[in-house]
Amino acid sequence: MTVIHLESKKLALCPKYPEESWRKTNPEIFFLPQDEVLNFQGHSVQEKLSTFLPWKISYRNPKDTLVHLSSLKKQFGEACDAIFQKDLNRIILVEIGHGIVDVYSSDALKSTVEFLSAPFEVKSIAPNSDIGFALANRLKASAPHEIIMKLATQGNEKPLIIVTNHLNCNFSQIYSTFKLVLAKGSQAELIIAEGNSQFGVLRHTLVLEENAQLSQLWINITTDDAKNSNSLFEREVNLGENSKFIDAQIMAPHGITRVTSNIVFSGKRASANSSAAVIATHGNFDYEPIQEHKVPQGNSHLNIKMIVANRAKSVFQGLVIIDKEAPQTLAMQVNKNLLLSKNARIDASPRLEILPNDVMCKHGSATGEIDEKQLYYLSTRGFSTAEARKLIIKSFAQETLSLLESESLLLNAAEHALEAALNQLPQT
Repeated sequence: MTVIHLESKKLALCPKYPEESWRKTNPEIFFLPQDEVLNFQGHSVQEKLSTFLPWKISYRNPKDTLVHLSSLKKQFGEACDAIFQKDLNRIILVEIGHGIVDVYSSDALKSTVEFLSAPFEVKSIAPNSDIGFALANRLKASAPHEIIMKLATQGNEKPLIIVTNHLNCNFSQIYSTFKLVLAKGSQAELIIAEGNSQFGVLRHTLVLEENAQLSQLWINITTDDAKNSNSLFEREVNLGENSKFIDAQIMAPHGITRVTSNIVFSGKRASANSSAAVIATHGNFDYEPIQEHKVPQGNSHLNIKMIVANRAKSVFQGLVIIDKEAPQTLAMQVNKNLLLSKNARIDASPRLEILPNDVMCKHGSATGEIDEKQLYYLSTRGFSTAEARKLIIKSFAQETLSLLESESLLLNAAEHALEAALNQLPQT
């Protein structure tokens, strides 16, 4: 594949022969005509292609943190303020908008926090992907710099980082790249809530250095306003030696949405426990989660559940890669799907690429409908059919939150976000 260099006043084009992982989503929808492409500030890319365009980062009064957290009511409902009020002394709120970043950091924190805007490095999230590389070139043109946050915690302090990414965006196109670097031995919790527009490409990167620990809640809940949107969400998690990553995802997409996530094991004895609940009621959702083991003794678990209603379509194509240099690896990937309509569709294609012999690897996928025997049993216990269906669906999805620490703020937030996502399902 040939990618035209960005300095040439032309943008990277979609490869003519897309790889297998794009067989259910036409990649050309993410390659707008170059005269229509805007940058992260809303200007024409062609006019600003060679211009130095860093993000404008501003530090705001932390006393206003709770007021700005109200923008998350679509994600967490009316309980939003109550969820965060008791933990304001450890919150770092990062609001990403059109070309600007506003930071609200608690004065009570002793941790070292640094923000900067640096040139974005072109890289495909999926390994060896021509389309991924071309899309990264496109993203570079629209968002030439990325927002970098470096965090080094002190003692037992565990900051809560909340990133709101274009939640209140009224623009037709949105682009951003955000990177969090968690220093050696540090620990933190992270909530990322991403919005959408008619067209958007949002990427975030998490770097966990040696012995670092991070728990993440990744949320994308959209409404009917986005039913004609095209959205691409990308994530890379890079794990250093002995680092630990816990991840829960809640997604309620509309329109055409593709998510590519790659958890890369770069250090020995790193572990990742990841889960996702996808509630699709409209449009097409394409999810490609990757577990890429490059070094020995890694441990990764992935549990993804999809609930698909109406005429929505979802694609799951998980991939586990274990390099030759990564023996003694344990990797598991499970996908379970629930169809709520005769017209809903799910295409599941779990994949394995394993080179060494000394590994333990499992994967599987299952798709079905609500069990009539379960409905009957609940009806004998006094539940109406609608109540029984709602209980079964909620129980199916809620299992994905079990890896979050009991009675933690992250679990409380995740339960409210899941409830908001499930409320989008048709009531029958």
